[in-house]
Amino acid sequence: MMLVYVTNKNGNPLMPCKPAKARKLLRDGKAIVINRCPFTIQLQWDCEENVQAIKLGIDKGSHHTGLCAVGNGKILISGVIHHRTDIKDKMNTRRANRQKRRSRLWYRASRFLNRASSHRSGRLLPSIKANADEVKRVVGKIPLPIGSIVVEDVQVDIARLNNPDLTGIDYQQSNRLDENMRIATLMRDKYQFEAKVFLQKTLASKLVAAKNRFNSKHII
Repeated sequence: MMLVYVTNKNGNPLMPCKPAKARKLLRDGKAIVINRCPFTIQLQWDCEENVQAIKLGIDKGSHHTGLCAVGNGKILISGVIHHRTDIKDKMNTRRANRQKRRSRLWYRASRFLNRASSHRSGRLLPSIKANADEVKRVVGKIPLPIGSIVVEDVQVDIARLNNPDLTGIDYQQSNRLDENMRIATLMRDKYQFEAKVFLQKTLASKLVAAKNRFNSKHII
């Protein structure tokens, strides 16, 4: 269902309306267009701010982030944010240019430790900070009275924290694989040492051989 988003005279978001009502307000001069994507109108008189409880869901990802606002069981707006993936390469290029620029200057004091941002506590990497800022900027521009925001709780890759080089089938190799194999071997051997089992089998075979010899002599 197509909707037209509405803001009051002060710019605060209201509940959206149908296109027919928006055309009537624009035709009567009671509203003006302030944005075309998404299409948003602003009322030109003081009105009551009767809004409903709208919940915004965010599915955060490293390359793409999904957004969806729901009110009364209906989807009011949805979209996907395509994050930048060139930040790391641009940072590397900037660092290389900076090093070349400084290498051409003689008798210059070293400045490789003059980066206050790198020593600041709670500092985020440029790529992570850019992704978070993009989500905040888009959420701030949503023309709806958002009452609550729900962010998907992404599962942390514990295995990759212990070993950043994990790929493919490495995830199937548990860090307790050797211990599990040891327990399985003990259960197979009924918690007896291999030497003891070998001795028992050897003694049993010797007893059987001696018994067979005794039987053969007795028959003769």
